[in-house]
Amino acid sequence: MAGAASALLAALTETQRSRACRAFGDERRDWSFLPEPERDGLPIGALDDGQRRLAHELIVAGTSLPGYTKVVSVMAMEHVLRALAPGLANLFNPERYSLRVFGWPGDEVWGWQFAGHHVSLNFTVTAGRWVSPTPCLLGAEPASYALLAPLADDEELGFRFVNSLDAAQRQTAIIHHRPPPDLAARMVPRIGEVERPDPVFVSEPDYVISEEERDVLSYVRSGPKGIPGSALNRIQLDDLSALVGSFARRLPDDVAGAQLHELEQAGLDSLCFAWAGGTSPGERHYFRIQGPALLIEHDNTQGNGNHIHSAWRNPADDFGDDVLAEHYRRHHAG
Repeated sequence: MAGAASALLAALTETQRSRACRAFGDERRDWSFLPEPERDGLPIGALDDGQRRLAHELIVAGTSLPGYTKVVSVMAMEHVLRALAPGLANLFNPERYSLRVFGWPGDEVWGWQFAGHHVSLNFTVTAGRWVSPTPCLLGAEPASYALLAPLADDEELGFRFVNSLDAAQRQTAIIHHRPPPDLAARMVPRIGEVERPDPVFVSEPDYVISEEERDVLSYVRSGPKGIPGSALNRIQLDDLSALVGSFARRLPDDVAGAQLHELEQAGLDSLCFAWAGGTSPGERHYFRIQGPALLIEHDNTQGNGNHIHSAWRNPADDFGDDVLAEHYRRHHAG
């Protein structure tokens, strides 16, 4: 990552670097997957062909090949949206995805972000050794169109898992018959003890949940909802592991392996799986996998079940919080 980021920054003009480079601070917590009219950073559209190639090499450094395929497929879906909604062509523009680099590649602590509509990749690197890869969000609107279906595999694994549960297990796992309009944790910079979904998503004002439903669907860090891994049989636990793995394997093998190793050490039976909404493809639905160091949220609620947001976060270590705190305790006491 440091090599790819350094190569890109070296190829930029001074003006371009001023748009891309930021101090390493809390500004990196400003993350959004919405189609913002204005987005901070250096947009892809401001790069020439050689610089664009280097920008994509940085993205490749932070993703597996399947993960990179998802990212570029999500970006390609912007062309579909432009055709479906020509009046919003300027909003859905694949040239507006932006890069930001925090600190300098190879510094003791540094990070980078690639963000745009339905993409938010956030990396924090500490001591050239530890990588925090969350928040990591991908989305798709529409969920699929012709050959483009960037998150179809996540959808399929989620449906396969919930429908593998027996009647008693489903009663525990399905926490509500209606899903939230969007992610329960939304885009908060730090995940708190309790996070409640918004009652409505701006782009779909007709789908609204009540205050009581917001409580039912809320994320509670110390009180996970749904069915715990300890209540699953061996095959179901393997399927849950595969579902978690599909999110981790958006990353390069070594980074994904480190993340999965930490989860396995904590014990997959400590994870909880919660579902809301319909359990058949085409119905509005949402699922959550929660553990002490894991929060996966996947919703396909808007567009009557044809608009996906799929996020992987770490309540303890988003933006490298946990690793950075330990690093500063060890090396910068006082």
